[in-house]
Amino acid sequence: MASIKEGLASGEITAEGDAWPFFLYADSRYDDHDPWSGLFRGHLLLKAFKHIFTSPSSVDRDASKATRSGNARLHGMNRTTKASIAYTATQVRFALCSASTFARTDTVTDSERFYLSILELLEDPEEVKEVKELLSWWDSFAVSTRKVSPNCVAQKIRARRLAASSH
Repeated sequence: MASIKEGLASGEITAEGDAWPFFLYADSRYDDHDPWSGLFRGHLLLKAFKHIFTSPSSVDRDASKATRSGNARLHGMNRTTKASIAYTATQVRFALCSASTFARTDTVTDSERFYLSILELLEDPEEVKEVKELLSWWDSFAVSTRKVSPNCVAQKIRARRLAASSH
Protein backbone atom coordinates (compact mmCIF):
# COMPACT_ATOMS: atom_id res chain seq x y z
CA MET A 1 0.00 0.00 0.00
CA ALA A 2 2.84 2.41 0.82
CA SER A 3 4.32 1.92 -2.65
CA ILE A 4 0.95 2.72 -4.24
CA LYS A 5 0.64 5.84 -2.10
CA GLU A 6 4.16 6.92 -3.02
CA GLY A 7 3.54 6.20 -6.71
CA LEU A 8 0.39 8.28 -6.72
CA ALA A 9 2.12 11.12 -4.86
CA SER A 10 5.09 11.13 -7.24
CA GLY A 11 2.95 10.89 -10.36
CA GLU A 12 4.40 7.52 -11.40
CA ILE A 13 0.94 6.01 -10.93
CA THR A 14 -2.16 7.88 -12.04
CA ALA A 15 -5.70 7.26 -10.90
CA GLU A 16 -7.84 6.63 -13.95
CA GLY A 17 -11.18 8.40 -13.95
CA ASP A 18 -13.11 5.18 -14.20
CA ALA A 19 -11.27 3.59 -11.26
CA TRP A 20 -13.59 4.11 -8.33
CA PRO A 21 -12.10 4.49 -4.84
CA PHE A 22 -13.35 2.57 -1.82
CA PHE A 23 -14.77 5.68 -0.12
CA LEU A 24 -17.74 5.29 -2.49
CA TYR A 25 -18.72 2.08 -0.69
CA ALA A 26 -20.39 1.54 2.67
CA ASP A 27 -17.68 0.64 5.17
CA SER A 28 -15.19 1.12 2.30
CA ARG A 29 -15.87 -2.46 1.21
CA TYR A 30 -16.12 -3.47 -2.42
CA ASP A 31 -17.77 -6.80 -3.26
CA ASP A 32 -16.37 -8.19 -6.50
CA HIS A 33 -19.36 -10.54 -6.80
CA ASP A 34 -21.92 -7.75 -6.25
CA PRO A 35 -20.40 -4.38 -7.23
CA TRP A 36 -23.67 -2.56 -6.39
CA SER A 37 -23.48 -3.72 -2.77
CA GLY A 38 -22.88 -0.58 -0.72
CA LEU A 39 -21.98 1.52 -3.78
CA PHE A 40 -22.45 5.29 -3.27
CA ARG A 41 -23.27 4.69 0.40
CA GLY A 42 -19.85 5.46 1.87
CA HIS A 43 -19.71 7.37 5.15
CA LEU A 44 -17.28 9.99 3.82
CA LEU A 45 -19.43 10.50 0.71
CA LEU A 46 -22.57 11.01 2.81
CA LYS A 47 -20.80 13.48 5.12
CA ALA A 48 -19.47 15.46 2.16
CA PHE A 49 -22.92 15.53 0.55
CA LYS A 50 -24.45 16.90 3.74
CA HIS A 51 -21.64 19.45 4.04
CA ILE A 52 -22.24 20.69 0.47
CA PHE A 53 -26.01 20.47 0.16
CA THR A 54 -27.46 20.89 3.65
CA SER A 55 -24.85 22.64 5.79
CA PRO A 56 -21.48 21.98 7.36
CA SER A 57 -23.16 21.78 10.77
CA SER A 58 -25.54 19.04 9.56
CA VAL A 59 -22.65 16.63 9.13
CA ASP A 60 -22.33 15.93 12.84
CA ARG A 61 -25.86 16.59 14.00
CA ASP A 62 -29.47 16.40 12.97
CA ALA A 63 -30.11 18.62 9.92
CA SER A 64 -33.53 19.54 11.30
CA LYS A 65 -31.75 21.52 14.04
CA ALA A 66 -29.82 23.69 11.59
CA THR A 67 -30.05 27.42 12.20
CA ARG A 68 -30.49 28.35 8.53
CA SER A 69 -31.63 26.75 5.31
CA GLY A 70 -29.05 24.60 3.58
CA ASN A 71 -27.91 25.00 -0.02
CA ALA A 72 -30.29 22.30 -1.24
CA ARG A 73 -33.34 24.01 0.25
CA LEU A 74 -32.21 27.46 -0.89
CA HIS A 75 -32.09 26.17 -4.46
CA GLY A 76 -35.33 24.20 -4.32
CA MET A 77 -33.61 20.80 -4.14
CA ASN A 78 -35.85 18.50 -2.14
CA ARG A 79 -34.63 15.21 -3.61
CA THR A 80 -31.20 13.74 -4.16
CA THR A 81 -30.19 13.78 -7.81
CA LYS A 82 -27.86 11.51 -9.72
CA ALA A 83 -25.72 14.51 -10.63
CA SER A 84 -25.46 15.62 -6.99
CA ILE A 85 -24.07 12.21 -6.00
CA ALA A 86 -21.59 12.26 -8.88
CA TYR A 87 -20.59 15.85 -8.06
CA THR A 88 -20.03 15.06 -4.39
CA ALA A 89 -17.99 11.95 -5.21
CA THR A 90 -15.86 14.03 -7.57
CA GLN A 91 -15.27 16.71 -4.94
CA VAL A 92 -14.28 14.14 -2.31
CA ARG A 93 -11.94 12.35 -4.70
CA PHE A 94 -10.30 15.65 -5.61
CA ALA A 95 -9.95 16.66 -1.95
CA LEU A 96 -8.15 13.39 -1.25
CA CYS A 97 -5.66 13.79 -4.08
CA SER A 98 -2.52 15.88 -4.26
CA ALA A 99 -3.61 18.11 -7.16
CA SER A 100 -3.69 21.79 -6.26
CA THR A 101 -6.24 22.97 -8.84
CA PHE A 102 -9.62 21.54 -9.71
CA ALA A 103 -10.11 21.67 -13.46
CA ARG A 104 -12.37 19.84 -15.86
CA THR A 105 -9.43 18.99 -18.10
CA ASP A 106 -7.10 17.84 -15.31
CA THR A 107 -5.25 14.75 -16.49
CA VAL A 108 -3.74 13.98 -13.08
CA THR A 109 -7.04 13.29 -11.31
CA ASP A 110 -9.11 12.75 -14.47
CA SER A 111 -12.05 14.37 -12.66
CA GLU A 112 -14.26 14.82 -15.69
CA ARG A 113 -13.98 11.15 -16.64
CA PHE A 114 -14.61 10.15 -13.01
CA TYR A 115 -17.75 12.30 -12.80
CA LEU A 116 -19.07 11.12 -16.18
CA SER A 117 -18.41 7.44 -15.41
CA ILE A 118 -20.55 7.71 -12.27
CA LEU A 119 -23.29 9.63 -14.04
CA GLU A 120 -23.25 7.13 -16.91
CA LEU A 121 -23.92 4.26 -14.51
CA LEU A 122 -26.63 6.17 -12.64
CA GLU A 123 -28.38 7.05 -15.90
CA ASP A 124 -28.11 3.56 -17.42
CA PRO A 125 -31.65 2.28 -18.17
CA GLU A 126 -30.52 -1.21 -17.13
CA GLU A 127 -29.79 0.06 -13.60
CA VAL A 128 -33.16 1.74 -12.91
CA LYS A 129 -34.10 -0.54 -10.01
CA GLU A 130 -30.79 -0.11 -8.18
CA VAL A 131 -30.67 3.64 -8.84
CA LYS A 132 -34.23 4.18 -7.61
CA GLU A 133 -33.38 2.33 -4.40
CA LEU A 134 -30.14 4.31 -4.06
CA LEU A 135 -31.86 7.69 -4.49
CA SER A 136 -34.50 6.71 -1.96
CA TRP A 137 -31.75 5.76 0.50
CA TRP A 138 -30.03 9.12 -0.06
CA ASP A 139 -33.28 11.04 0.42
CA SER A 140 -33.81 9.35 3.77
CA PHE A 141 -30.41 10.50 5.05
CA ALA A 142 -29.27 13.56 3.21
CA VAL A 143 -32.06 15.79 1.92
CA SER A 144 -35.02 17.21 3.75
CA THR A 145 -38.17 16.19 1.92
CA ARG A 146 -40.29 18.72 3.79
CA LYS A 147 -42.37 20.87 1.51
CA VAL A 148 -41.21 24.43 1.00
CA SER A 149 -43.45 26.92 2.78
CA PRO A 150 -45.90 28.62 0.39
CA ASN A 151 -45.08 31.91 2.13
CA CYS A 152 -41.35 31.86 1.42
CA VAL A 153 -39.97 34.36 -1.08
CA ALA A 154 -38.92 31.72 -3.63
CA GLN A 155 -42.43 30.22 -3.69
CA LYS A 156 -43.99 33.67 -4.13
CA ILE A 157 -41.67 34.38 -7.07
CA ARG A 158 -42.56 31.03 -8.68
CA ALA A 159 -46.28 31.64 -8.17
CA ARG A 160 -46.03 35.09 -9.71
CA ARG A 161 -44.09 33.75 -12.71
CA LEU A 162 -46.62 30.94 -13.19
CA ALA A 163 -49.54 33.39 -13.01
CA ALA A 164 -47.88 35.72 -15.54
CA SER A 165 -47.15 32.89 -17.99
CA SER A 166 -50.73 31.61 -17.92
CA HIS A 167 -52.13 34.91 -19.25
